[in-house]
Amino acid sequence: MSATGSPSIEFRVLRHADELAVLPEFEGRIWGGDDDRVSVNMLVACITEGGMAIGAFDGHRIVGSVFGFRTFEERVLHSHYMAVDPEYRQHGLGEALKRRQAEWCVDNGVTAMRWTFDPMQLTNAHLNLNKLGALGVTYHVNHYGALGGINGSLPSDRLTVQWELERPRPAFAEQEVLPVPPVSPEQIAASAPEALQARLAVRDVMEPRLADGWRVIGVDRHQRTYTLGR
Repeated sequence: MSATGSPSIEFRVLRHADELAVLPEFEGRIWGGDDDRVSVNMLVACITEGGMAIGAFDGHRIVGSVFGFRTFEERVLHSHYMAVDPEYRQHGLGEALKRRQAEWCVDNGVTAMRWTFDPMQLTNAHLNLNKLGALGVTYHVNHYGALGGINGSLPSDRLTVQWELERPRPAFAEQEVLPVPPVSPEQIAASAPEALQARLAVRDVMEPRLADGWRVIGVDRHQRTYTLGR
């Protein structure tokens, strides 16, 4: 299957409650749990105030979505989540959704997007840093509190990335390589001791570096290393 090349995949901008009603259930199916789904009334409120949501559909079935809202900076959209059905991963659908979101931003006067991700999820890091060209700008310790589901009971540390849509990447005079201990998504979901050790190891290096002006500029998901620059 080619998610982006298949004519069966249709991308739709979702605006109204009846269109948005599929998203909370889809969130729960992707991440597990009920507590942290974005409700339909909150989706409507955010979109009414300048936010956006796009769904990817294979026929009548939703297989991917992105949702974002405006920030305190008029030119920046916070991309709150991107979700892709497991059966449709590894075929470019996530990248296609982010690029559709970027097109929406440019069409609506937004020139940058920010979002967070778990820095131990290196597949996500590869998309964010290498393919899209975003930069890791801020490290957050236990950013969302307890999440559960695929996150287990680990501290929800997150890396904020910013993707400039109309500016080139800056040059970095200094670079440093940060190793990431081997840990699997299954170990994260199970809150295995190895996953907690990996979380703390990444935190101990990345948090002070970013606070000191470094940026996360790339990842090698096979060698399990991040490249930081400033």
